[in-house]
Amino acid sequence: MSIISDLNIRPDNNLGQNFLVDKNIIGVEIREAEVSDKDTVLEIGAGYGALTIELAKVAKKVIAVELDSELAEILQDRLTEENITNVEIIQGDILKVTIPPFDKCVANIPYQISSKIVELLGRLGKHSVLIMQREFADRLVANPGEKNYSRISVLAQYHFTPKFLRKVGKKCFYPTPKVNSAIIKLLPKETKAKVLDEEFFFNFVRAAFIHKNQKLWKAISHSKREMELDKDVLVKIGHSLSLADVRVRTMNIDQLALSSCEMMVLMGK
Repeated sequence: MSIISDLNIRPDNNLGQNFLVDKNIIGVEIREAEVSDKDTVLEIGAGYGALTIELAKVAKKVIAVELDSELAEILQDRLTEENITNVEIIQGDILKVTIPPFDKCVANIPYQISSKIVELLGRLGKHSVLIMQREFADRLVANPGEKNYSRISVLAQYHFTPKFLRKVGKKCFYPTPKVNSAIIKLLPKETKAKVLDEEFFFNFVRAAFIHKNQKLWKAISHSKREMELDKDVLVKIGHSLSLADVRVRTMNIDQLALSSCEMMVLMGK
């Protein structure tokens, strides 16, 4: 915490800034990601550089994305002072900037956009080790039928094999957050569930999980806005699905993929 005081950094609550200050946890992230001098590593939410500088010591290059312009400037000053030349700072929103090619992502991600970041990394198909809110981490690794199984579970497990690594205590951050955290490893899948159209699949899953405790046909009948069809048409299509009477919360990715393909055919897409 002393370095934060020395740098005169005042965390911005509006940006959800809680800085990781535990060097042991930083070391765990880097080791679990197996970062080597051949890797270009993406860091999301670089802050004042606690993780950035340690990554730079072992990686070929670090692409550090930071939304806060003041923190980006502080980070650049620190890199200059320590003569670190293999870090490229991108000041901006990770969801809007152009991301250069990279091999792995190691980051303490902004909790308020965790879902969008997992979606982004899924599309890019990159090996990632992330610190995130514990509750969100539990959802990523949840199995069908479990309490935490949700749309984001399906999305993450479609793209990755998620692995829960360890809990991260509140005292590892400054200021101390109100929530617990965890480290998750996301390993890209070589073979994904078979779908006809990924965008339709994720829209289908989103619609179904709004009513995840209901049978599939019933959940689909409520998806007028998502599917852009009248309810009576959706009821008919829903009953025609081979897994119509299976409850959404118990369906695995392959079952959901099959149902989305059937839905597309029945809709004439």
